[in-house]
Parts: sequence; C-alpha cells; structure tokens
Amino acid sequence: MNRKQFLLKSIGLGAAGTSAFTILGGPCCAQQAQQPQGTSCDKKYDFSQTWVKRFMDILDQDLDEATRIKIMHTMGRTCYTGANGKRSERKPQPGDLDKLIAAVKAYGGDEMIRREGDVIHFQYIRNPAGLKVADGWCLCPVVEKGPADLSGTYCACSEGYVAEMFERASEVPLKVEVVESLKRGGKTCRFRIQLLPEKA
Repeated sequence: MNRKQFLLKSIGLGAAGTSAFTILGGPCCAQQAQQPQGTSCDKKYDFSQTWVKRFMDILDQDLDEATRIKIMHTMGRTCYTGANGKRSERKPQPGDLDKLIAAVKAYGGDEMIRREGDVIHFQYIRNPAGLKVADGWCLCPVVEKGPADLSGTYCACSEGYVAEMFERASEVPLKVEVVESLKRGGKTCRFRIQLLPEKA
C-alpha cells in the first residue's frame, strides 16, 4: 500500500477523499527521449517561469484584489481536485477532521499540523519527492524555485488548495489564511485554518 492509499484509508474518505501530499506534474525530461522533436525540457521550464511571472503581473495590474484572490482560490481548488478527484457525495462525518489531522501528523510530525480549539495551524514541510520547504522549495511544481519576484498573489492558490483539502473533512465552514510563505519572503509556508460556527 503506497502513502496516498494509506492516508486515504486512514481517514476513511475513500478514493475521492483527501490526500494532502499529491503534487501534480513532474519532470518532462523523463519523457524527452521519446519526443525527439519539439522544445527541450529546459526551454519549456524557462518559458513556463517567464509566462507565470507575466500572468501574475497582469493580474495584479488589471484586476482588483478581490477578483485576483477569487481566481487564485479557484485555481487552487481545481488543482486539488485534479490531484485527488472530485468531492465525494458523502458528507463529512464527526471525527473525519480529527482523522485527517492524525494522518497529516503521521506523515509530517507535530510540526506540520496542530489544532487549538477552532483553529488549525498547518504548514507545508515536504512533498513525496522529498523537496523541503526549508530548503527554499515551493511545493507548487510550477514555481518550485522561481521565478524571481513572483507576485505574492500566487499564494492565494495555496489558500484555495488547503481550503479544499480541509473542507472535505470538516462538518463546519472554514476560512484559510496564509500566515507565511516562501513567495512572500517567509522561510516556510504556514496556514491558519479557522473553523467557523454554523449559523443557527
């Protein structure tokens, strides 16, 4: 049983459930030998870095903050769904959130996640390939080591990603906030997840 299957089983959410650690994408160099024509892997990577920097600069220049955040939140949620499948029709059950927290702790230890009442403190530590945030690696494969001066708006994508991950296990609404991130000048990527009381 691989790590993803173990985590899914341990939190009881099935194949369309929650896995915090699936990262989309991967090196195209492994496939390059099968593609003798076309753009090299290095050139594709360089171009993608330039493209994402331009795109984020345009968002910041032409759209108001609320719209930018909404777009990036939606992208993060879509990324999570692409990696883990659509939400199950099964609604979160009592204890699902605690199971998710336990699974994350089993993966990354106490420093990765802790709960204090209605607040969950969560931080990225590493992905399955072993890349570590502490070494300056953003866990988004699109911008692992660059580009330089990427807009901090990009990190709203992770807010959406983390929100989708925890909402699938939470019986109550929640709000996710980036507390610190590499792309905003921090040393790690930390999130504050506030569980919101349901309205009567």
